[in-house]
Amino acid sequence: MTPPTDLIANPDVLALELQAASGAEAIRELHARLGAVGGGVTDAPRFLADLMERAAIASVCIAADVALPHARTAGVGRMVLAVGRATQDVAFDPEHPGVRLVFLIGTPKAAVADYLKLVAGLSRLLKKPGVRAGLLTAKTEAEFLALLARGAESKR
Repeated sequence: MTPPTDLIANPDVLALELQAASGAEAIRELHARLGAVGGGVTDAPRFLADLMERAAIASVCIAADVALPHARTAGVGRMVLAVGRATQDVAFDPEHPGVRLVFLIGTPKAAVADYLKLVAGLSRLLKKPGVRAGLLTAKTEAEFLALLARGAESKR
């Protein structure tokens, strides 16, 4: 299995121009891109249903501008990560109308420890001074990925 820090540095999908206006649209857009690249999603309808069900239970936002929609699901054969940056504010819920960064995670049901490591790694990364701002202003995919890689490599 790919170590969580490697997945952060090299997500399956990177979309710097999400067109979504709502959380559901952002989830669907990133989910569709994950399905298009192949390799990790084994049952796309199941995966999408599980993502939407989880998002309906409680907020998936970890900050005013960051959402982590996620699902432990039989719809993926390995942990998958799609990272998106929205071109406009995305309303995930009434308390989070201005989300700009979306990290969509799919995890096999048995991979709880790796899932927790991935979420912890993302949380640490996004708390680092300048990282979130850099991700929001990166001009190219290479610049964006370099920020993710540098953050994923350092533990704190």
